[in-house]
Amino acid sequence: MNINCLRTVTPPQPQVKLISLFSTRKSSNHCLSSLVLSLKLSSSVVMSYDKEFAAAKKAASIAARLCQKVQKALLQSDVQTKLDRSPVTVADYGSQALVSFVLERELPSEPFSIVAEEDSKDLRKDGAQDTLYRITDLVNDTLSIDGSYGSITLSTEDVLKAIDSGKSEGGSHGRHWVLDPIDGTKGFVRGDQYAIALALLDEGKVVLGVLACPNLPLASIICDYRHSADKEVGCLFFAKIGAGTYMQPLNGSSPVKVQVTAIENSEEASFFESYEKAHSMHDLSSSIAKVLSLPSISIFSLSHCQYFFAALYTSPLIRNLDFPKQKLGVKAPPVRIDSQAKYGALARGDGAIYLRFPHKGYREKIWDHAAGCIVVTEAGGVVSDVSGNPLDFSKGKYLDLDVGIIVANQKLMPAILMAVKESLEEKASSL
Repeated sequence: MNINCLRTVTPPQPQVKLISLFSTRKSSNHCLSSLVLSLKLSSSVVMSYDKEFAAAKKAASIAARLCQKVQKALLQSDVQTKLDRSPVTVADYGSQALVSFVLERELPSEPFSIVAEEDSKDLRKDGAQDTLYRITDLVNDTLSIDGSYGSITLSTEDVLKAIDSGKSEGGSHGRHWVLDPIDGTKGFVRGDQYAIALALLDEGKVVLGVLACPNLPLASIICDYRHSADKEVGCLFFAKIGAGTYMQPLNGSSPVKVQVTAIENSEEASFFESYEKAHSMHDLSSSIAKVLSLPSISIFSLSHCQYFFAALYTSPLIRNLDFPKQKLGVKAPPVRIDSQAKYGALARGDGAIYLRFPHKGYREKIWDHAAGCIVVTEAGGVVSDVSGNPLDFSKGKYLDLDVGIIVANQKLMPAILMAVKESLEEKASSL
């Protein structure tokens, strides 16, 4: 399906920016305890990403085939260990080599820059030759089955060079592909969820993204995730700026447009969080889901005569009184799955909230969120830090975040941000 789309640059699209008016005690003296949605527009050069979009979908789909093949025959010898002790599989390297190869072949006239998770350092060490040969065979077998590039055969050095294409630092200038060849490698090793996550940055803005999720059921996972083994699996999510988000089976059937859930009542919401406790503080997520918080107030729902009462209600003096409070009150238990498959599932309305609060000292990488971010936002959702600021992918390999990441629809986000603020203050006061 060819989706034509034009977009604007600097910023590339009408951008909804969440501004937290209660981010500090000082600001709460003067502002409403709610979020203001401000629409920022700017005029600039109009460009198209049709070729890049098609190349990204093809690259992620081909890489997914290699990953599916390896996971089915996963052996203990496939798993290596990096310095951070997360597992790296032959599929991880093979996926990165394939994506790099396909993008360069499909877009030969464009400068090529890719920010990716892996490099070939471990594969160049003594004793890694067998692994390298196996990766090379897998890459060549996958390309042969695809048939798009004739009878081409890559050498081991070709594969190493393709893997090392991902050494770019990214940044706010030019175009940079952002790749996680297997997001959720621990899920991959367990035979659970993982994703091939590919996005394109242009002048620091995410302009397209693709998530290939080979194990994600085509039907909703929220009601019966643990019993979905017999369901048809394999989803491809793709989004281009201004064109919405689409999902199709990895087998290539017709895509359908998807949207985030329209749930307004937080008690009816379900939420996702990371499967691994090392990736997110589950206790904090649980406290936020049930935390006591003041009702959020949107200025768009207030008449002029209500502003005085809203400002009075949210002032420090009034907030310190013993007003009745209400719970965010999420009743459903969290759905814990690996990888950016959570972004895809949320984009199609499986759940309503995704909370991610890494442990102190952890730095979020852009490849863990870039593709998922645009998949959700083009489906009508919001992705922000805990102060309501959009994620900034323009600063290199890492995201400079305020504590964590929150994903939800626009209607739920104000109440969630208020609950997060309450929980973080309680956590700080208990230390």
